[in-house]
Amino acid sequence: MKRTYGMVIGFLLVLISCGWEADYKRAAFLSMQPDTDLILAPYPFNIFDREARDAITLSHYSKEEIKNILEDHGLSWEELKSQWQLDAEEENFSKEVNYTSHYTQYFYDTEIPIWIYGPKWIRNGQYSDPINQQHIPSIYGRILNFQFSNTLNTNYLDKIFHKQKEKPEIIVTVVVDQGGRQLYKAHKGAYPFLDSLKNNSAYFKKAKVGHLESHTAVGHMAIGTGAFPKDSKIFSNEIYSYADGKVLHRPVYQGPDKDWNLSELEVPSFSDEWDLSNDNEPVIISQCYAARAAVGMAGHGKLFNPSLLQKNSLTSDEDYVYWQDIKSLSWSSYPKAYLTPKSAEKYNLYKFYLENKNQISTHFKANSPIELIAKIHHFQGSEFQVKMDGALFRDTVTETILNSKKNKDGITDLAYVTLKATDAVGHLYGWESKEAEQVLKATDKEIETIFQYLKDNFGDNFILVVTADHGAAPMPEISNGLFLSHEQFFAAVNELLPEGERNKSSLIKWVAHSQLSYNRELMRKHNVSEEAIINKILSIQVNQKIFFRKIWKRNEIPNLSL
Repeated sequence: MKRTYGMVIGFLLVLISCGWEADYKRAAFLSMQPDTDLILAPYPFNIFDREARDAITLSHYSKEEIKNILEDHGLSWEELKSQWQLDAEEENFSKEVNYTSHYTQYFYDTEIPIWIYGPKWIRNGQYSDPINQQHIPSIYGRILNFQFSNTLNTNYLDKIFHKQKEKPEIIVTVVVDQGGRQLYKAHKGAYPFLDSLKNNSAYFKKAKVGHLESHTAVGHMAIGTGAFPKDSKIFSNEIYSYADGKVLHRPVYQGPDKDWNLSELEVPSFSDEWDLSNDNEPVIISQCYAARAAVGMAGHGKLFNPSLLQKNSLTSDEDYVYWQDIKSLSWSSYPKAYLTPKSAEKYNLYKFYLENKNQISTHFKANSPIELIAKIHHFQGSEFQVKMDGALFRDTVTETILNSKKNKDGITDLAYVTLKATDAVGHLYGWESKEAEQVLKATDKEIETIFQYLKDNFGDNFILVVTADHGAAPMPEISNGLFLSHEQFFAAVNELLPEGERNKSSLIKWVAHSQLSYNRELMRKHNVSEEAIINKILSIQVNQKIFFRKIWKRNEIPNLSL
């Protein structure tokens, strides 16, 4: 599929008029690491990520929905119809697709919704005030009359707060992973509960991701700490380097011995400080099938309080932070810092699948635990994962708060849960697909169930926040976006080295997706200039098209903070 010249120019002019460079530079300033040398911005829809998955996924689409999506993104239905050889009369069709991702400062990655429900404390209304995920813990601080380290100015939001001395019994934060506004636009009618919640909460229409990169680890860190990556040092899901002919990648929160390294998060979370200020009496819950999300929201657990380390016990600090262990198909944690709720013991993934497969009609099937492990990402992108996440979360709140009467102790507990199936299905099938719509419907229903559970057990003494960590790019098969792997990237830059040196090390010390650091020692050794590296990166092509739109040096990023 080839886009017409006029369409491309028109779309880029729209982006320019919206100040895309200012958005990128502002986010870069708030996110650059001490050794960041370059900020990389691809053309819209292009994806710079790990190699595309080997598996091809058959995705299903609605003609009406896909036409609306294309229109929202400045793309042509006629060109897609021709490229995919679609019958003009067909209302539903399918396509084999590969993979999409997210990390940029373009609207599809950054526009997110935020709902805040709590009539005692929050004034209902639809607000157009600018707000980032980092403002969420500061809003909690206002409600709890608690100043924490990363408090942001929320004076401009005074109108949303009721004056109320009473504190909520619990604050619950629900993150719909990859649930940017583009997902809701694509599937109108698939989220009746959240749609109705707009009229029963403070709904922020112009919330957005304000950092680089728009990734799970960073978004959840923002929600949990209120910090930006320049301070927290959490700026990507993973960091890539090169040695001995191989691209190496280190996931966030992983130390050199592949054990957990919570000290990588260099700021305290809201939970860390709220917990400590109340003598570790609050219950802290943080649940997601991916550890990078659960950790980012919860913080450091026992490791934040040195006095608890001396006791060599977690009994006096109830931080329940847990995620899936896909090797055992169970839920686990990092016991040096956190507890795993006993409720998790009954949520073996394969057992749950067997118990629920007759009640759930979905795109996922498995005939054995081994097959489920092999298809784990498809399980995580299904209604099975949604239903499991909601049930386990409610059981954990019951076990750790209600059964012990903690809800009546006068101290606000904090509970975070990420419904991440929307992310897995979006990566694999595309958020434009009918599979994604099905998961969104299940997610909306699960949030409604959580809401009713809170009403039944906490009356009107709770806060519920629903948001997202990021959005996502359209499937490249739909947008004609380009895919550049880190392997291709390192190979291109290393062409500046003598041929015999190219497979040994790299001119790039590390790169994520938007940030890059030079190997200055190797640059000096082989007399490679900064300009040569920049020009080389700008010359990278995929399918004979230039991949990167703009590169900024560190000194070209002005202070454009909030």
